Amino acid sequence: MIDIHLGIDDTDSNEGMCTTYLTTLILEELMKKNIIMTDYPNLIRLNPNIPWKTRGNASLCLRFKSDKPKIIFKIAKKILVENSESKKQKANSGIIMLQSKKIPDEIIKFAEKCLYQEIKMTELNKIISHNNIEYFGQGTKRGLIGALAAIGNTLSSDHTYELIAYRKNIKVERGVSLESLIKIDKSKIYSTFNNIDYNNFRILITPHGKDPIFFAMRGNNPIDLYNAMSKLEIYDQAERFIIYRSNQGTSEHLQNKFDLKNIKTYQSGYVNGTISKKPNVIRGGHIFLKIESNNNHINCAIYAPTITLKTISRKLEKGDEVEIGGGISKKSKEYDQVLNAEYIKINKLTKKVININPKCKMCKKVMKSIGYNKGYKCIKCGVRSNIIKKRKITREIKKGLYLPVPSAQRHLTKPIERYGKENYKIKNIPKGTWFRIF
Repeated sequence: MIDIHLGIDDTDSNEGMCTTYLTTLILEELMKKNIIMTDYPNLIRLNPNIPWKTRGNASLCLRFKSDKPKIIFKIAKKILVENSESKKQKANSGIIMLQSKKIPDEIIKFAEKCLYQEIKMTELNKIISHNNIEYFGQGTKRGLIGALAAIGNTLSSDHTYELIAYRKNIKVERGVSLESLIKIDKSKIYSTFNNIDYNNFRILITPHGKDPIFFAMRGNNPIDLYNAMSKLEIYDQAERFIIYRSNQGTSEHLQNKFDLKNIKTYQSGYVNGTISKKPNVIRGGHIFLKIESNNNHINCAIYAPTITLKTISRKLEKGDEVEIGGGISKKSKEYDQVLNAEYIKINKLTKKVININPKCKMCKKVMKSIGYNKGYKCIKCGVRSNIIKKRKITREIKKGLYLPVPSAQRHLTKPIERYGKENYKIKNIPKGTWFRIF
């Protein structure tokens, strides 16, 4: 039996299909060939700041053992061609098969780069030529980049799980009971996260596009997710479900520290620095912060839909020390490259002090300023004073990590409740019911 890693990407468009669903079609056929799964199917989110992505920029990898690699690839390729949106010229599908027990280091490093920067096809082609790789691409073949990245990201550090159910009828609205979802979420026994935004009681497990996904529940444990699904009340029929192991909810894309002298468009990462100007509120309620780091500056944008970040950033002051993570946007007419904030971590708050007009020693009345740096004068008795009193103001914010509301978070964003609960278990052979067709 040979260790096989099968990567798939870019099979969908805004008009339909979903790479996760197409992967289940492939898996359905491969399991008839007696493959032995060596891991849960992997769902790898790539750099979310790449503009040509569809939805969450997910790539997929199936890891298994088989003694029929040529037949395996032939089956997967056939299903990809028949079901991908590439047949409508709306996707650039890619599928890659690697036969190797150990993932080559250059593929692992390639996968890491795909989390935080733009990748050129030339870099992909070099790696393909160096390794025992079979591949097939359609259109521009950019899907091969994500397919290889999915193979290279073995989720050896923090990871989560996602249970995705697919609907039988894509023409009806997705029916999920909010009440049952709240019960699941508040019970705390299912270790789920980011399934509801309590700021507006918005259900986050149901997408809104034309894709076949019915709902997608996120959690720290695959068995708990299966049990949670059994408690979820739905108003439509599910056609199948699958549990993926994933880098969702890990902030894996924000581990790269920016070099402000050499930032590139679409990069993801973070910067540590000091706020060099008072926050600037622009039309629409969006806020710009100017950050200084090692004598270099960058503008950071905090958008109104983040809500919590917007509220916090308005209360920051010049001199506050912060860490801001996010993605670099293209230059515009008004701004150079901008860091679009995905989180703000306040490391140190500067002391905020205001001047207070002194009281007259003779009549105890508050004195009035007679001009900038000219001192004060009591209007009642005429006594003058040059004494300036200062008062420390208690800041309305505290040090710590701040995230957008859940509905404004990326798929990759690590929610507050996951800090201290990271998964580092390496062996992840599927257990229980992890894939089923109804």
